[in-house]
Amino acid sequence: MLLGLIAASGLAGAVEVSWVGGGHGSNPQWSSDGAWLAFEVNNNADKVDLYVVKVGNGAPAAPTKVVIPGSSSSFSGGGSFAANPVWHPKQSILIFEAANSGGTTRLYYFNPGSGSPAEYLNASQAPGMLAWPAISPDGMTVAFTSSSSGAGDVFLFSQQTNKVALAFPSTKEPENAPKFAPDGKTVVFSRKNYGTEDVFSMTPGATAALPVKGATGNGDQTRPRVVGSNVVYFTGERGDDHWDLGIVPIVGGDRRILAKDIRLPQRSAPNLSADGTAVLYGSSEPARDGSVYIAKLDGSGITEIKTGLSAVGDPSMISAGGKTYLAFTALPAAGSDWRQLHIIDITGKF
Repeated sequence: MLLGLIAASGLAGAVEVSWVGGGHGSNPQWSSDGAWLAFEVNNNADKVDLYVVKVGNGAPAAPTKVVIPGSSSSFSGGGSFAANPVWHPKQSILIFEAANSGGTTRLYYFNPGSGSPAEYLNASQAPGMLAWPAISPDGMTVAFTSSSSGAGDVFLFSQQTNKVALAFPSTKEPENAPKFAPDGKTVVFSRKNYGTEDVFSMTPGATAALPVKGATGNGDQTRPRVVGSNVVYFTGERGDDHWDLGIVPIVGGDRRILAKDIRLPQRSAPNLSADGTAVLYGSSEPARDGSVYIAKLDGSGITEIKTGLSAVGDPSMISAGGKTYLAFTALPAAGSDWRQLHIIDITGKF
């Protein structure tokens, strides 16, 4: 557990993003320029919708539901699914996974404010069920999982060659949540292994993916993200729905626990501060669940951002136009049926 100074910062004025109909907001993800925010809405029954919202100076416009081909309207029937949004690092283009009711999950791309979503890879390029898109830092390679060669393997699509290739020899264990390292070639991901989930990495030239020592073992170790020479990930090794944030060198070694009893996001990997030096999280402890916490990766301290709400989770940060904004989901302090999305200006607070 990190033993740094905790600096509490009380804030007011979080702006709520509203949408038509019910559902829990989750997984907010900022575009690289901070002009757009993508997020999911889950009705906890039979569908997950994807929305984008234009944000100017921290103020959101009305969100737009992202509707894939085959849907009759933005209020299409149940069973639809659109989730796991990732933004191109250099353009306001969104890639996500989606399926209409009874259909196969595929990858789509969308330029907000310009046209409709279109399928990113056709069935001849990448057959099967596609999921978990990730984009390299230079925007030239997309990693994803596909069911075409087994239970779910990591594939790479090169925009330079327009070709899809299996990242490494297929296994019988499902693989999830690939992410690129800053070098744009190393990929980390989680793999089911005898009933639990472990973190693996694939380096350029390697003939197989290797487990990241320190991010394997008891319980699930899942949704890794590379930060410098380290991997940050969620670990459930303590069991009983206790989730912690771990950090370990990507080459393997002694791991540290950055925070205990975090509120596990529904789909996202650990999100980072705008400068990449800290990881964001909400707490699952009732006495601490009204804040966003920002833990330094070097163990030097934690900043607490008090929101005045409850069950705070899914924090995501961006710096744009000289300001720093935090998006997160939460329940109103007075109680609510659904988790709402909020945006707050934390300039100078971190």
